[in-house]
Amino acid sequence: MARINWIHIALVIILALIVLFVIRMHGAAGQTIAQGQKGNAESGHLSVQAWCTECHSVEPETAGVGKFAPDFTVIAKRRSARWLKSFLHAKHVRMPDFMLNPSEADDIVAYILSLKRV
Repeated sequence: MARINWIHIALVIILALIVLFVIRMHGAAGQTIAQGQKGNAESGHLSVQAWCTECHSVEPETAGVGKFAPDFTVIAKRRSARWLKSFLHAKHVRMPDFMLNPSEADDIVAYILSLKRV
């Protein structure tokens, strides 16, 4: 009888470890997706505060107060990372042509896309 109890305890422990492993793997998969995106949203936030606030509303709290350009929250909900990167590297008619290196562009795109969650 004692041997059966030990087998049950061992099975419960193994089952618990399997459940913890599955939970951990599920969490790690979510982190991989979030980390798969290039760029640092905090650095991008500093860049857009310095360069874009003249015309755009770049903060979620100030949505709707931009002078004539679209709010970044609206842009985030309508555009993909690929589109934003292409746009940032293209010539602009109504916008200054910023000479962004790939890292700066990735940071700005990361910040804009972070506004999707707001």
